[in-house]
Amino acid sequence: MSSSPATAQASDGFNVATGTHFLTWWKQHLIECIPMAIRSRTQRAARPLMLSTADSKIWPSGADFGDSTPLQRNKLLSGDPTKLKPATLLIGERNGFRREVALPIGVEDRLAQVLSYELDRLTPLKPDDLYYDFRVLRRDNAKGICVAEVLAAPKARVDDMIKEARELGANVDRLVLSTTDVDHGIDLLKASRTQASETSKSGWLTPLLALLCLGLVIALVGYPIFKKRQYVIALMPAETVARAEAETATVIQRQLDKQLGEYNLLLKRKHATPIAVQVLEDIGKRLPDDTWAQSFEIKPQTNSKTREVIVQGETGSGAKLLQIVQESPLLKEPVLKAAMTRVAPNAERFHFAGELVSVAAPAGMALADSATLLGTPMQVAPSSAAGAPLAAGKAAAPAEATKAAADATKPPADAAKPAAAVTTPSVTGTIGTKSDGAKATPPVMPAPAPSVGTPEKKQ
Repeated sequence: MSSSPATAQASDGFNVATGTHFLTWWKQHLIECIPMAIRSRTQRAARPLMLSTADSKIWPSGADFGDSTPLQRNKLLSGDPTKLKPATLLIGERNGFRREVALPIGVEDRLAQVLSYELDRLTPLKPDDLYYDFRVLRRDNAKGICVAEVLAAPKARVDDMIKEARELGANVDRLVLSTTDVDHGIDLLKASRTQASETSKSGWLTPLLALLCLGLVIALVGYPIFKKRQYVIALMPAETVARAEAETATVIQRQLDKQLGEYNLLLKRKHATPIAVQVLEDIGKRLPDDTWAQSFEIKPQTNSKTREVIVQGETGSGAKLLQIVQESPLLKEPVLKAAMTRVAPNAERFHFAGELVSVAAPAGMALADSATLLGTPMQVAPSSAAGAPLAAGKAAAPAEATKAAADATKPPADAAKPAAAVTTPSVTGTIGTKSDGAKATPPVMPAPAPSVGTPEKKQ
């Protein structure tokens, strides 16, 4: 076969451009060569069981169209919906329609597809609402057109007929309008059956695409998570080492904070109040010359963290003694613990007490100073405690402290002084003695407690 346009069509206009079309054309012309009688018998023998619910008729297989019997008295169907027999359903011309359509001869190969689009124009219904089929009636080679006959029936009307035939025991596998369509291969169910077959063939495509989409989602979500997991696993040894180092640093930090707290606690306790020598010196300088102390005591107060200074003795200036003592910056609100009693014409016994003031504690060592503390050797040298009065000046030597204590407690020259016992936590001694003709000997005072600090230049 030549593929040129001149030989692409046979003399009757049939398309023979492909081998399949040529075999179809050749078969049709061979059948036309068979005598009519033989062809009629062959067509009649090929006729299936037919029934028409609209006309209540039934035709047995291979029967003439005039050999119909009433549908109600037939013995061809079982009448049982569970025992179905294949049959062709004739719906009648009044339940459908047929129409001739002229189309270009070039669309004959795609005639089913073209007519599916033309049904919207040819009928008031959509192709999905119709059972339809077609056949080519003739071809006009001179005009380049082919005339096709379109047959269609509404699904809403035909479905009821199919249901009725099924109840009679017929399984409708072919649908025609009338008996004239039986011998021409018309089947209105062909398009629906073809569409269902194509749907079933391509039904696996949707699940496959869904699986591919699911796999893609899993890959997009799971792969980054997997990579992050691998990264975390790779960082676990480094994290373990860093955690151990952090825990070690935390322990060292706590230990250092504890040591600094203990060190600063000692400083605060040491410098929270003036030392006994400073109190003794201050009170000794303020007492009048006609006053001497018999006892001097510093003791902690009950249920309190402060300390109390208690002084007992005799004075010749009882009226202004308390006022003089109240001027001391080291005593807070001194008061008489007992009323003054006269023991001699020019002497009265006194007994007063006052709270020892608390001075501002020095700033504690900060954590940043710990390196300096650990790297600098500590030197011990005497120094003045916090809260010392300005009259005391810098830290006094032990000899100067002893001389100051002796001057403070030296009795006047015109009067004999009784002995005064001094009881303090850090100082114990006698301020003076009172005896006839005996000279008061000042006690030997211990040196101030050494404190940790910057060493002073040696004298």
